[in-house]
Amino acid sequence: MSVATHCQSHDHVVQFYEDDAFLAEVVADYLKAGAEAGEHLLVLLTAPHLAAVLERLEASGLDTDAALASGQLVTCDAQTVLQAIMRDGMPDETLFEQHLLDDIAARAPLPTRAFGELVNLLCAEGNHEAAVRLEAFWHSACQHMPLTLLCSYALRHFDDAQDAFESICDHHSHVLPAERYSRLAPSQQLREVSRLQQQALALRREHASRLQAEATLEAAQASSNAMLMDLADHALHDGVTGLTTRHYAQQRLAALITDPPGPLGKVAVLHIDIDQLKAINDSLGLEMGDYFLHESAQRIKRCLGSDAVVSRLSSDEMVAVLSGFARTEALWPIIERLLDWTSMPVELDGQQVFTSCCIGLSLFPDHGETVQALMRHANLARRRAQQLGRRRYQLFSPALLEDMDPAPLALLSALREALPRGELELHFRPLICARGGQVVAVSVHPRWHSSRFGDIGQARWMAAAEAAGEIAPIDRWLLSNACRHARAWFDAGVELRVVVQVSSTELLGELVEQVEEALSRSGLPSKVLELELAESVLMRTPRRSEDILEKLNALGVRLTLDPFGNGQPLLGQFKNGCPFDSLKIHERYIAGCLDNPQHQAIIRSVIVLAQALGMAVVASGVTNRAQADYLRHQGCDFLEGSLWSRMEYRDTAVQGIGQGG
Repeated sequence: MSVATHCQSHDHVVQFYEDDAFLAEVVADYLKAGAEAGEHLLVLLTAPHLAAVLERLEASGLDTDAALASGQLVTCDAQTVLQAIMRDGMPDETLFEQHLLDDIAARAPLPTRAFGELVNLLCAEGNHEAAVRLEAFWHSACQHMPLTLLCSYALRHFDDAQDAFESICDHHSHVLPAERYSRLAPSQQLREVSRLQQQALALRREHASRLQAEATLEAAQASSNAMLMDLADHALHDGVTGLTTRHYAQQRLAALITDPPGPLGKVAVLHIDIDQLKAINDSLGLEMGDYFLHESAQRIKRCLGSDAVVSRLSSDEMVAVLSGFARTEALWPIIERLLDWTSMPVELDGQQVFTSCCIGLSLFPDHGETVQALMRHANLARRRAQQLGRRRYQLFSPALLEDMDPAPLALLSALREALPRGELELHFRPLICARGGQVVAVSVHPRWHSSRFGDIGQARWMAAAEAAGEIAPIDRWLLSNACRHARAWFDAGVELRVVVQVSSTELLGELVEQVEEALSRSGLPSKVLELELAESVLMRTPRRSEDILEKLNALGVRLTLDPFGNGQPLLGQFKNGCPFDSLKIHERYIAGCLDNPQHQAIIRSVIVLAQALGMAVVASGVTNRAQADYLRHQGCDFLEGSLWSRMEYRDTAVQGIGQGG
């Protein structure tokens, strides 16, 4: 009964009972406690139970007549209320709110303490589904209103409805047992008590064991925390120099630029490189090198003072973060003093070693507003200082960015977006007939004008594309647009062959399908298309390559082996005859064709081989008229190179990725 007495607001309690007298005592005790707390009392009882409860309330000293007259106590017949809220055998939520909750809401914020046996009546009828639904309504009301509710259930209603019993229990915040805790026969109760006592003993032992385990765990946690603190301290300090680490410097820099100190809001990042460390390591050993680095680091720290953050970046590089100055000029005396201090000799193994440092400097907010930008710009300035000589310092300027090559990762990132952004262009080079001098074909090459980096040399970005696996998409784009251009010329009456390089091993596997698709979409006759296939790519899978070349021959496409003479014996791999129409001589042999006997011998051999196999010879990399005359006299059929650069041109009217094939 004490549990019911101490119910709190929003509690939803269920009392099971067997004896009506026990129920009346519990309910009277529950309502008396609510009356003494000044709560509104709502009672939903059948007539016999209501009479018993009122009698016990009077006996406990509560003036029920006065409580009824004042409206503090409201009693309702449970049967009448239940009929009012039912519809088609189930409780209706709208009717429930209208007949029960509206009055409770009207008295808010005064709390209401209610007791009811509406659900008990539904259980007596065997309508357990309706009982569970009504309990859900009550439970929701207790959660959202100033309401405390005690429900009662006779245990006999659940003899054959265990599922309903469990569902009803689930819809209450507290479940109070009946006056008799065991429903077993008297002959079985002693055995059940013994079993429960054994379980209680086991639970006490488990509880004691858990307390011991928790104490042990707390001790281990305290020890672990201490170890973690030590590890964190070690992680933030470099073992050789005694300085903090890069991570610590970045944290402090981030804090300073997030909340700069008012009018003295400039923050300086000094990237410091110590000279001579490698020479000391090589001549005196790593131990002396570490000692030298430690002494230099501590010297820098003493020079800059306790307000500066000095951290080690890498082998002989350190970073210093200074704050609390308004004008850049205030830094120059500090940097000059630092250059002087680091130029003082250090005694190593009985000898004095003279050294110096180079310093790169960036400022917040002048040269960046993020940790990454400030650190990067200080590093760029340090590189420029080193280029100028020893014992130099350099303030960052945007001009340093213009002189810097794109970082590999940034280049790859921009390259992946080049096709979708339409940054690639077609560049056309003429292929010249060696005898007649007329243009017989044009070779197509991609050119990249990056919106971020500007024009980048083809050799560099093609190498980056190959490393990133981006060559195949570029080759597909090149093939599609080259065929489209050649078709436009063909329709205009200019029957120039268009030559496309294939340098991707990945594309080689689908090359036949890609060529068929490009020809089909553009409507270009296959005889006008020529493919230059890299010898190194074909040699990776010679058997597969032979099958691909045969299929391309069947399509009527011309094939050139490019470049021939780089040491790959590809021609000897084909069993069904040579599939190529042309051989291209590597340009490194062309460069020495006028004065290098070995190169001349190789050129003559290639030409003889090509003529014997019925192939034309293409010489690439021709730079002057003398080379062109020599190659023509040796029997080369076609020439290309910078000698005809005035005839090269770009065409930016190309379709991007996903267009035109």
